[in-house]
Amino acid sequence: MLFVPLLLDGSTTILPSSGDAATTTSTSGNIFGSFASSNPVMLIVLYCILLVGVMYFLSVRPNQKREKQLAELRSSIDVGDSIITNSGMFGKVVDITYESFIIEFGLNKGVRVPVLKGEVLGKREPNLSNEAPVPVEQPKKKKSLFRRNEE
Repeated sequence: MLFVPLLLDGSTTILPSSGDAATTTSTSGNIFGSFASSNPVMLIVLYCILLVGVMYFLSVRPNQKREKQLAELRSSIDVGDSIITNSGMFGKVVDITYESFIIEFGLNKGVRVPVLKGEVLGKREPNLSNEAPVPVEQPKKKKSLFRRNEE
């Protein structure tokens, strides 16, 4: 049990004395001070809490923002808008209910299908011509330290 505080404290120095090795510890080098040497279990708990916090800000929070943007987009869809579903089908909204859109698919005006609001990806007009769309020029990316510049 004597070695646990020695491993946690990075500023531990061992000074030789009369035949026995004496240890002197300094808590100024450790970010948690004497807390880490007195209770190593709490240090592990703090590391776990820190890890959960980092995971929240790197994965959960961006997903919440994306879902909020999709919800705003879906609430802005009105009757007559052209939409695309998650399955890639284009249609035109003819009616809106509480939980679904009534959509006409294709050129046949009699085919009306209710689609849940969560299955609508967004507003988009289909490209019915055989010509490819003109590519939009992307702004040049800054050179980074770890990525090669592809031109």
